Amino acid sequence: MSRILRFSEVSQEEKTAGFKDKVREKLQSARNWVEWHRNEIVTFTPVVIAGATTVIKVVGRRINLHKQETVRNLYCYDRSLGHYWRLRRPLTNQEWLAIDDRRKHGERMADILASMKVLK
Repeated sequence: MSRILRFSEVSQEEKTAGFKDKVREKLQSARNWVEWHRNEIVTFTPVVIAGATTVIKVVGRRINLHKQETVRNLYCYDRSLGHYWRLRRPLTNQEWLAIDDRRKHGERMADILASMKVLK
């Protein structure tokens, strides 16, 4: 099966001019709509802005919470070095208890995590 491709004989300048005409027409239509519905716009604009602000705040908080949880679960902070150790996986409660116990006995955090094979 052969395909026949046909190209229009319209030049690039004509295409550009047609596109500009369509854009101008849409802009004029939008201006007319705004003039005809001015009272509704004035009434609903504060409500829409307040709703958008609330949505943005909620989404921002959710993103920040997700980042904090990721850092808390996949990094372990060593106070003696002031350094975060990247972990392969989140540690279980039993592993955290073992780390605390070994830290109390004077072992370094890096040695503990290396022996548990959880460092990335």
